[in-house]
Amino acid sequence: MSVLFWVWILMMESHASEVIRAHSGGAVLLTSDHQLQLKQDVRWTHPDLLVSLKNNVTACSHGRCQLLHDGSLRFSRVQPGDSGNYSLQVYEEDGTRVLRRDFLLLVEDLSSRSVLVTVLILLFLLLLLLFIIIILFVLNRKERIRRSGLLEDNLYVEMHSHRGNKREEDECHYVSCNPAVSVETPIPAQSSEENVDM
Repeated sequence: MSVLFWVWILMMESHASEVIRAHSGGAVLLTSDHQLQLKQDVRWTHPDLLVSLKNNVTACSHGRCQLLHDGSLRFSRVQPGDSGNYSLQVYEEDGTRVLRRDFLLLVEDLSSRSVLVTVLILLFLLLLLLFIIIILFVLNRKERIRRSGLLEDNLYVEMHSHRGNKREEDECHYVSCNPAVSVETPIPAQSSEENVDM
């Protein structure tokens, strides 16, 4: 709520003799606490309301409040628009005022509070989800970097582990490893007759 609203409430509370707080949708009873005499008139006034026993106007125009026979004003379902100063005045039959009481009715709108709480909870959950996504992204990236580093190390080891140092077993595939066996192919001796034919 705005600062002006709270300043208005403080000003009204200082002028009102009784402050009534209610929640939107609830029932409220503004009591007169006055023993009515037979010919007395009870009037409740508010900027949007005037009810009177004498004039037989006992219901509010919006239909949510009613003037009772004991002079009390009862709201069946208050709304934030019902907030404000209510004045109870009791008059004798000749028009002399015998009582005046002022009430300040403050109606809190629970629907706006519940909407605000819902929005705040949703924002918190959204931020929490965003935080979790960022953490998972960072962890996934670290794991990929760690894996790529291991692959590079493995390639380096593979490429450099046999560099110029072939093992004898690897050479045995191309050259016989048995010294008793020669790889040279014997050249047969040529006979002299074959030399003549040529």
